Amino acid sequence: MRQEIDKIEYRDLKGSIAGMDMQELRENVDLSRTEVAYKLGVSETSVRNWERGRTEPTMTPQKYLEALNLFRCTPEQLAEASKKSINQEHKGKPGRPKRNVKNETGNQKSSVAES
Repeated sequence: MRQEIDKIEYRDLKGSIAGMDMQELRENVDLSRTEVAYKLGVSETSVRNWERGRTEPTMTPQKYLEALNLFRCTPEQLAEASKKSINQEHKGKPGRPKRNVKNETGNQKSSVAES
């Protein structure tokens, strides 16, 4: 396992990928979401959710090493990118808008708008 860690090309934390979010990290290595999903053995939806800050990447130690190698980053940079994605507002379309609907008793309740 130590040999695998040694293979990872680390960049200086103050280098060009410092401060990137998950999408920028992926784009920095010129990969599509589909390619990242395939190489890490996860769904494209998972990759999209990481990038939009909906979920944090969770993976086995082996997959984690593969992700570090794939993104060519340090563990700290991957954690920083994940945190930045989680902390920023969602970049994609928001969920269905909620609307207030009066029920039979006249009380308002929140409901998801129908499409």
